[in-house]
Amino acid sequence: MRLLVPVDVIIDSREDGKHPEFREAFTREGLKTAVRELPVGDFLIMAPEGKRSILVERKTVDDLANSIRDNRIWEQSELLLEEARRDGHQPLILLEGYLGTLEKYRGWRIQSILRVLDTLILEMGIPVLNTPGKDATIAWIISKAKSLGRTEEKRVYRMRVEKKPMDIQERILYVAESIIGPVLARKLLARFKTLKNLANASKHELLSVEGIGEKRAEEIYLLFNTPWSSNGDGVE
Repeated sequence: MRLLVPVDVIIDSREDGKHPEFREAFTREGLKTAVRELPVGDFLIMAPEGKRSILVERKTVDDLANSIRDNRIWEQSELLLEEARRDGHQPLILLEGYLGTLEKYRGWRIQSILRVLDTLILEMGIPVLNTPGKDATIAWIISKAKSLGRTEEKRVYRMRVEKKPMDIQERILYVAESIIGPVLARKLLARFKTLKNLANASKHELLSVEGIGEKRAEEIYLLFNTPWSSNGDGVE
């Protein structure tokens, strides 16, 4: 475990690379920040001992739409929830922008979008905070970080830098997750028991698993049944 001195906000290095204006604004407002590669999420707003730090996943409304369209929203949310539970944080999805634009410009039914949000909030227990845009997001993070006390009172962030070797069960899950994602990997392994059985499953058998639709079944089937080629076209 590696320790940092107390800070107000930890910014994921990938988020900082794309949006350095967050760090610049935080610094101007007197917040102490650190840039690290967070396992999940974009910001970690640190709290004193006895309170929960806030693990923030920032999404624009377009990001949300793309995640819903690709059916990645549930895997992403499960990862956020698992990471927050592991370290005792409060998970939060911070949604930027006006949801009505998805109805106006993409033709999505607003009730469908709201059903996704109510599932996140009511069934998964992940609060969703909507801001008008990036400037409002920055202002909220600054205000929230300051409300949690002085920097020197904040909990020290402990990075997990050393991991014990994975046992066989963890390695099986790791392989499955790398191919399919964390949520579906568990469902498929529960159904097929071994990676060999999973690799040999037909599309019809894959479709029998809850959460697997036609498109996902086709993708998984092709991953295990398409010949590999060094020129990348799948033809030997």
